[in-house]
Amino acid sequence: MSSINGVNKSLFPNNLTTDKKEGQDRKGAQASESDKTADNKLIDTNKLIIEMHLKIQIESKTNFGTQVAIEQLLADAGVDLSQFMYNGKPITDLTQDEATELVSDDGYFGITQTAQRIFEFASSMAGDDPERLQTARDAVLKGFKEAEELFGGSLPDISHDTISAALELIDGKISELGGSVVNIQA
Repeated sequence: MSSINGVNKSLFPNNLTTDKKEGQDRKGAQASESDKTADNKLIDTNKLIIEMHLKIQIESKTNFGTQVAIEQLLADAGVDLSQFMYNGKPITDLTQDEATELVSDDGYFGITQTAQRIFEFASSMAGDDPERLQTARDAVLKGFKEAEELFGGSLPDISHDTISAALELIDGKISELGGSVVNIQA
C-alpha cells in the first residue's frame, strides 16, 4: 500500500473517470446510482482526511512558530528557560526514595523551590513594573485554576501550598515596588 502524505491511495476508487455525457465509466458500463453514491461518500471521506491533515500541518507550523517566537522573546529579555526546568533523572526512573526527596521541603519539586521558580519567572517577565507583576500574578492564578480543571477539579495539598508560597513572594515584590495587590480570582 502506498500513500500520499499519509493518505492511503487504495481509498480512492479506480473508476472515478466517468464520461460525463454518457454517464459511463472507463469500461463503458453504465454506473449504477448506488456505485455513484458509494464513490461520492469515499471521495468526501478522503477530502475530509486530506483537509484534516492539512489543518494539522498548518496548526502545528503555527504553534511551533509561536513557541520559537516566545523562546526568542524570553532569550532577548535575558530569561534562561533552563533554570526553570528539571534536568535530572527521568521521573519514571526514580526510586521511591528519590521521588520523595524531590518533593521534600528542600527538594526540586518541593514547595519552596517550586514557588521560587514561579516567582522568578513572573518577576523576570515583569521586571520592576508593579502593574506587569500584578498581571503575572493573575496569570499564575489562572494557570493554577486551569491545572485544577485538568486534574478533575482539585490538586493535592502540596500544589495549594506551593501556589500560596509563590503568591506571597509575588505580593511581597509588588509591595516592595510600591504597588498594591489586587486579588483577582481566575
